[in-house]
Amino acid sequence: MKKKLASVLAVIMLACSLPWQAQAAAPIVSNKPHKAPVATPPAVSEARPVKAVPELAAVKADTAAKPAAEVKAPKQAKPEKKAKKTAKKKSKKTKEKQSKVQVQQSNWRLKVAQQKLQVLGFSDERPSGRMTEATSSALKSFQKQYKLKADGELNDATYHKLTWEAFAKEGIPKVKGKEIVSRAAKYKGVPYVFGGTTTKGFDCSGYVQYVFKDCKAKLPRLADEQALQGIFVTQKQLRPGDLVFFTTYAAGASHVGIYAGDGQFWSASSSKGVMLSSLKDDYWKQRYYGARRVLITNGEVYK
Repeated sequence: MKKKLASVLAVIMLACSLPWQAQAAAPIVSNKPHKAPVATPPAVSEARPVKAVPELAAVKADTAAKPAAEVKAPKQAKPEKKAKKTAKKKSKKTKEKQSKVQVQQSNWRLKVAQQKLQVLGFSDERPSGRMTEATSSALKSFQKQYKLKADGELNDATYHKLTWEAFAKEGIPKVKGKEIVSRAAKYKGVPYVFGGTTTKGFDCSGYVQYVFKDCKAKLPRLADEQALQGIFVTQKQLRPGDLVFFTTYAAGASHVGIYAGDGQFWSASSSKGVMLSSLKDDYWKQRYYGARRVLITNGEVYK
């Protein structure tokens, strides 16, 4: 019995001593979250991801920005180069077109000059629009006679003098502009009739032809044919008796009138018949085509 009691006491003594030893050896565990070592991760593991995120974002931003700038620069440069090339091509094309137009104009102008040289008896060459030795020689002869620079070239001064002298030979002589305007006003109110050429009814060109015929001056029947007569004048150069042309129902010179002075002209209008109108009226201003001088008495045109 004594042995049994001694063993029981030993077991009890051992059991009582174990918690204290365990508590001394093991760390104190608390239910509070801020003291629990298991619940809170190590400081190193917290610091690394927090610091890494902004750094990676900055690095990504830098790496994204650098290639973007490097890639965009050449892309922007290429369109500029292409734009310059296209601009050069366009400028070349426009220059070529302008030169072609100038050549066409010079050819037409030269052909007119050759016609006028024939009228004045300086040449018997057929008008071709090409400068030849015969044309150059005829121009020199004309320039010498009218005291111009005798270089055989068709400059502005030579061309204007040439066209005027030919017109002075072929144009309507002796009839004065005031006489034409006075006769034009005489038929005020005559109704408009398409194709009309009498006082019972006029169309525009029939009216103009009738007025000039009444003054013993000849003109072609149609407006576009009348527009080829005489010499060209600007609005500032207009004098009473000059012809003014407009584009109305058809392209080109499809309406004609007789300039009366002070910016006004007589014509047979389709709405009110023969009437006095103004070049400043919106309708006529927008449709103005040009003017021709057919009366020699209205004087030479100086550019």
